[in-house]
Amino acid sequence: MDAQTYSSSFDEATSLLTVRGDIDEAGGVTLRDELTKYTRDFERSIRVDLSEVDYFPSLAVGVFATARRKADKAGVELGLVAAEGSVAQRVLTVCGLEHETA
Repeated sequence: MDAQTYSSSFDEATSLLTVRGDIDEAGGVTLRDELTKYTRDFERSIRVDLSEVDYFPSLAVGVFATARRKADKAGVELGLVAAEGSVAQRVLTVCGLEHETA
């Protein structure tokens, strides 16, 4: 299977960040920066749809665990969404990161 380059899009109206492809080392850095940007330094709530993520290593888990702690401390929500049976949903479940299934 060919690696899918990390990509994302943000819908300002719904505060939804949709992530696609591999969250590899470079993608993890980009994702961390996007979470900070779109939450306005953790001053607003957003949701992140991970249903189209193909590679979700421990680096990605760390990015979300850290972002979730920052969001909780700031009193905003960082909602994670993953399609039932997707790579992201399986990893989030195993790691105990709260999420919704789509």
